[in-house]
Amino acid sequence: MKRAAIDCWMADQGFDPVWGNEGTYAKWGWAPYQYFRPEADGSGGGESVGYGDGVSCVAQFDAIRSTIDGLVERWRNLPDGSACATPQSAANAAAAQLGASGTDPNAMGGSDIATSNGTVAEVVLNRMDGSFRDPFVDKYYTQFSAVHPGIGQAAKILQANYAACGAMWPAVGDDVATICDSARVAWETQAKNSSAATATFQLTVLAAVAGAVGSIVTAGAGTVAAVAGLGGVAFAANTALAGITANAAISGSSYDTILKSLTDALKKLDETITAQEKALATMLTSAESTIRGDLASYNLDASTLGEYPVRDGAMRIDKTDANIVSRNMGRIEETLSGARSALGSAPASAPTPRSAGIGWSSNGTHAEATALHALVVRCLDLTIAEYSRGHDLFDATVADYFQTDANAEQTVRTLLADERLSADLGV
Repeated sequence: MKRAAIDCWMADQGFDPVWGNEGTYAKWGWAPYQYFRPEADGSGGGESVGYGDGVSCVAQFDAIRSTIDGLVERWRNLPDGSACATPQSAANAAAAQLGASGTDPNAMGGSDIATSNGTVAEVVLNRMDGSFRDPFVDKYYTQFSAVHPGIGQAAKILQANYAACGAMWPAVGDDVATICDSARVAWETQAKNSSAATATFQLTVLAAVAGAVGSIVTAGAGTVAAVAGLGGVAFAANTALAGITANAAISGSSYDTILKSLTDALKKLDETITAQEKALATMLTSAESTIRGDLASYNLDASTLGEYPVRDGAMRIDKTDANIVSRNMGRIEETLSGARSALGSAPASAPTPRSAGIGWSSNGTHAEATALHALVVRCLDLTIAEYSRGHDLFDATVADYFQTDANAEQTVRTLLADERLSADLGV
């Protein structure tokens, strides 16, 4: 790439590689001028071969190499997106078990919660009587029916973020490589054709170069297409692409104009990455704000249990029915715990690190994803604990009804007192 750029710059000055000696440039007039050409990797060259006044081009060659390094260096060590696979899978597994819509239809964890929850409500509502029934069903069926898929949807947002980032970066790497190679081809083409081709032919070649370099971000490796199914994210990214299509035009027939084309293309690619990551960050922070603004839909502990009598002479409970309810509540607890285990911890470090100046930040959306993950985990932990109290409360109510446990009434009162304490989120 560097030698192609230097060849083009020398061609702009009227110098071409010597026929039969590709190691030097020459310009012939009333006296010859001749300079050493760089190696194939772009290093060296620029010294006078000995003809003419002996003026060196080394400083100019070094400046060209430095300019290219300045453009390309920060794009050298890009993430490949593979570190997103584990947190993506974890979030997706948790969402599936929690019954979030849009999860893998083959993951039956969500159906297990919904089925068991429906069984609890059907038995309590249709085959039991007592003042305990309405407040119990209101919190541990109706409100819980909103909470568990709500947490699942938040986990799904995390999954979408990691899926988008994981798909984005391999495409970014391909885009950068193609942009740089297109610039190399442009410089090579212009250097070879500058003296021999007609003006019309040069313009035709440059038009093709403009198409290659200018369109790579939109039609190359498909940076945006990777997240096209993510609604608002795709809209924001495609809006950014519209700007690239309008502003990435290339014109000219020299080292400088092709260099500007390269600079513009990389700049537009960075703007696209930034737009995508900004949309993802907004998605994550909006999810966090939504949860904090409506805790009762994401944290069972934020819902208050209605007046729940310890003793009620009008109760009617069948032991078989009570066992059915207790077993299904136990299954729900197990599934909730499974979802929590699947979600695990947020990545300790950013899955998509890169040099400063590329994208939303050098750590991408790591900060926003970590904050949402912590909030989802806290809501899930509190919900698990609160649902477990509800299970214990139901069992104690049944034991008190059948008088199978001398301490059952006191257990009910203790659990009711614990239930009324709402834990602070702590995040």
